[in-house]
Amino acid sequence: MSDTLPPLQGLAHASLDWQAQGPIARDYQDVYFSRDDGQAETRYVFIEQNLLPQRLAQWQQKRAFVIGETGFGTGLNLLCAWQALLDYAPPGTRLHFISVERHPLSHVDLSQALTSHPNLAPLAARLLAQYPEAVSGVHRLQLSERVSVDLLLGEAAEMLSLVNGPVDSWFLDGFAPAKNPQMWSSDLFQALARLSHPETHFATFTAAGVVKRGLKAVGFEVRKVAGFGHKRDMLRGQFRACHWPHPEYRQTPWLTPHPSTALGRIVIIGAGLAGLSTAEALTRRGYCVTILDAEGPGAGGSGNRQGALYIKLAVETNLQSRFYLNGLQYSRRWLTFLDPQQQFWQDSGVLQLAMTEKEQQRQARFIERHPNLPPNLLRSVTAAEASERAGLSLSHGGLWYGQAGWVRPGALCQWLCQHPGIDYQQGQVIDLQRGPHDWQLRLSDQRQLNADTVIVATAAAARTLPGLDWLPTKAIRGQVSHGRLTDATPTPQCVICAGGYVSPSLEHQLCFGATFNLHESSPHLRVQDHQYNLEELAATLPDTAKALIDQGQTAEQLEGRVAFRCASPDYSPIVGQAPDIDDWQQGYAVMGQDATRIPPHEGKRLPGLWLNLGHGSRGLASTPLAAELLASQLCGEPWPMESALAHHLDPGRLVIRQIIRQGHVKRSV
Repeated sequence: MSDTLPPLQGLAHASLDWQAQGPIARDYQDVYFSRDDGQAETRYVFIEQNLLPQRLAQWQQKRAFVIGETGFGTGLNLLCAWQALLDYAPPGTRLHFISVERHPLSHVDLSQALTSHPNLAPLAARLLAQYPEAVSGVHRLQLSERVSVDLLLGEAAEMLSLVNGPVDSWFLDGFAPAKNPQMWSSDLFQALARLSHPETHFATFTAAGVVKRGLKAVGFEVRKVAGFGHKRDMLRGQFRACHWPHPEYRQTPWLTPHPSTALGRIVIIGAGLAGLSTAEALTRRGYCVTILDAEGPGAGGSGNRQGALYIKLAVETNLQSRFYLNGLQYSRRWLTFLDPQQQFWQDSGVLQLAMTEKEQQRQARFIERHPNLPPNLLRSVTAAEASERAGLSLSHGGLWYGQAGWVRPGALCQWLCQHPGIDYQQGQVIDLQRGPHDWQLRLSDQRQLNADTVIVATAAAARTLPGLDWLPTKAIRGQVSHGRLTDATPTPQCVICAGGYVSPSLEHQLCFGATFNLHESSPHLRVQDHQYNLEELAATLPDTAKALIDQGQTAEQLEGRVAFRCASPDYSPIVGQAPDIDDWQQGYAVMGQDATRIPPHEGKRLPGLWLNLGHGSRGLASTPLAAELLASQLCGEPWPMESALAHHLDPGRLVIRQIIRQGHVKRSV
């Protein structure tokens, strides 16, 4: 498994020639599926030869059945596997499909290609609604309550080296080895073996010697059987090695994966976006969840009327930026899946204005380093283009995030809490102790709950719980202002971010702000903060600010809301299993004298205790993907991002940094 990511880049779409039977890849001069009957070929080669009817019917595990594929193409194999799930698997069985593609079809071409399969049209429509832009990386798609996809855009061997398994069946597709020899490499076969286990099956349309030898070399038993149609032979088989050597985490032993365990009774502390999106991800996997909050759903930083779904990318797109770009795209797909009618969000787009020379230069450097990102995802716009998108006259251009927008986070939290698999209870957890077999939670009203799995999603308040007092988080006060509107008030059609942000009008109110007060703890609205927000609004939209003031909406008259963002020292979220601090302080103490002396100590984790917090001001772009990561880790399923990004979020990073910099972990009690 590699923690080095390939460069962030837009990918060229596949160049196609169209024939009556379907598309042909111009670069490879090969078909995507059989000219005779593409579905029949998929069913014979991949569904039947992988024994999927029997295996799906007998699947008893709680986790999803995982299929890996080389060559996504038109998505036909995915749709046929989905249909097989519906035909053969017991209700509640889930399918997770991992597929790699170097030259993805455009949305238009994919839609046209799938019209050749009208019986699969309802499933194809779900795929098209989630299909991502052609940008490198891992893209998780949620097609239904039972079917999810990781679309890995990039070179096959490289992308498969960046993710984790397990994979239960392989569809080895893609163009023939004679026409695409670079894909069928030893690196690819090693990646297949790393993600496999002794019950993993494979099937492939080809019987080429390079494929047969490559699979045998890494531990697969290979059988030659009759091919489909005019093809004489194909290969099928099973992984027979006891294991394939996994990477040794010599440089980062604290990241050594721990085996997943039964989740049992699950309690989530915190009913904000972090807690509720985690609850949603777990209930989608068939679990029931109890969620506790001292004040109510969305009462904290997740309770604003409107919030901007946006990100700000570093010029060099470091790991943090890569995570947030993934998060932005996933949040949009997650919202599309949950709320296709857009009751709680709008894909209005976001303008990130460059109102200073420094910001103009920063944005120019970013575009220079990433010239081929899909324009539907991110593009540079002039002042005139920005004005057209905003529906207002703007004095500066900037960056246009076409897939961003705004969300009603408070209303979304209330709605998520209504899920039948979520048992919401109001109550403040004042003590959390590990007993002989489970966790014991004591509430302020003297109630006691027991849980096997506890997920803490209480932002900065998490450090008040025993065992979590080491968390180096900080609470940053923010005040947002609400202005009442008349029909004559000029308001933007999209979210505009500059010094602050302003959203399109919602129910005759304008939301704008917000302040950043690091050393302030007052929960009350302050006139000076409204004044600050008005001044920021005036710098961005002077006519709007003037109209509000002329209508009597001065700083003294504005309404608003105060909340506290939770930020980590590196401003990335904290997501993963909680470290056992006493064990880590002892096991890694030597790194306090010399950071290069890395002991071979795996670092214990607190059993059943997980964290999802530190989402700061960009939680709408981070909490859904963080929740999906946490649920995948808990359930022993493939992660929804490259391993390097998951490691970047791991709570252990903060412990190691404190040991290296301070020689010990600072605790508040």
